[in-house]
Amino acid sequence: MTFWELIRAFLRYWPVVLVGAICTAAAGLAAISDDGVYFTRTELLFLAPTSSLYPNALRTQSEDIIITAGIVAKRIVGPDQVTKFASPDVTLVGEGVRDGWSLRLPDTGGQWASNFATQRLLLDIVGPTRERVEEQQQALIDRVSDELRALQEASGVPEVAQVTAIAAPESTVIYYVGGSKVRALGVTAVLGVGATTAVVIVLERRRRARTYASAVSASSTHRMLFAAGRTT
Repeated sequence: MTFWELIRAFLRYWPVVLVGAICTAAAGLAAISDDGVYFTRTELLFLAPTSSLYPNALRTQSEDIIITAGIVAKRIVGPDQVTKFASPDVTLVGEGVRDGWSLRLPDTGGQWASNFATQRLLLDIVGPTRERVEEQQQALIDRVSDELRALQEASGVPEVAQVTAIAAPESTVIYYVGGSKVRALGVTAVLGVGATTAVVIVLERRRRARTYASAVSASSTHRMLFAAGRTT
């Protein structure tokens, strides 16, 4: 199909072109009206109590502390099964969440087995405003500390031997996440024009096929009548 044939097809199927233009404009308006979101991934480190033998709490690693961190997370988020991703680096923004939070023990295992190797929790928060994210961040950090303290007190752990949880300072930063409106509008326009053009081409090919079939049928009928006339 040549360029001018395509133009004539657009004119012939102008209702389809009009519907495509309206849908593309609506999608473009929705794309540029997105104001973006604010996001933070806060790392909550669970630290063993210090002693003369182990004075550096950050270097002390313990499977018991990892288990404790998992229990605290489960007490906060509830008993529902946690979705397992291919990588612990997946964020709420990457999942398409626009407003919400998650708290989980990072799982570095593969498809068939889990592996919880670090005594930290990942706290993801996403929201429409920086203030909302800050408020939820502080509230959830405090809740983790409260749940950890309550769990150990219920188990009779002396205060001097209790595990503590702190937020890694460099991980509390809140970022603005938003795409380019110009790029979003451009991609929407390309997809809209492409989809409309594809529909017009399909309709034009079907029309041509019907026209060709009608011409062949008429030609066959004409030959049959001509042959019948000669025999008579």
